[in-house]
Amino acid sequence: MSVPPALLDTLLVALMLFMTYVLTSEGAWGAALMFFNVLFGGLIAFNFFEPLANLIDSTGIGWSFSETLAMLLIFCVSVFILRLATETLAPVMVRFPNPVYHATRLVFAFATTVVTFGIILVAFHAAPVHKNIFGYINYNTKPPFGMGVDHAWLGFFQYVTGDIFATYGSGVRDPYSTYGKTGNQVVPVNLFDPRGKWLLDKQEARPYGEGAILEEASGGGEGGEGGAAPQGGPGAPPAPAGSRPIGGSVAPAAPL
Repeated sequence: MSVPPALLDTLLVALMLFMTYVLTSEGAWGAALMFFNVLFGGLIAFNFFEPLANLIDSTGIGWSFSETLAMLLIFCVSVFILRLATETLAPVMVRFPNPVYHATRLVFAFATTVVTFGIILVAFHAAPVHKNIFGYINYNTKPPFGMGVDHAWLGFFQYVTGDIFATYGSGVRDPYSTYGKTGNQVVPVNLFDPRGKWLLDKQEARPYGEGAILEEASGGGEGGEGGAAPQGGPGAPPAPAGSRPIGGSVAPAAPL
């Protein structure tokens, strides 16, 4: 199914505005709690979706959308549990002065919406659909209207796994020494996307459509941030240990 880019972007913006409006009804305190619920739910989902996808694949069911299913399932369950926990720990609404109240609920409602749609779009990237999702979205597009909420989420998660909640271990998982520096010594970091080619690999793995994505990227195409770097071409170093083939391609495993 091919959708005109302007129409798809407009639809995404409309849905984002609607979700923002709905979340503002939570008030300043409720919107802030929901933002952190969604943020940490997304971090949990992206840390553990690949082990769950491997488990689904091991059953022999043959679900080619196991990664998308695992992502969204863990995300929804995590947000639901965190929502119950926060409502139990903070069952009443905190009062703020009117200007602070309205500004805070708008900011956190919009931030929650951006994170949610970023995760949903990334889940579409891992689905077994056309290489250009809806005939438009690929590794190098940044919907809606150049906001690139999917790229922003991947970039944020990459930063989290490399710096804030980094897991250090043996082996080379940070080939460009971006993170893990301790003095003059470079410490290996278990990055989510060590070579910045997660979106490229997912587009290459999608079964429908034609086009040598990796060759085009190595020929001078610009990669987006958060997993769409052009160094993922044929001349790139081999994928790190712990990766698993997906649809004839290789995608780095998420950190544990």
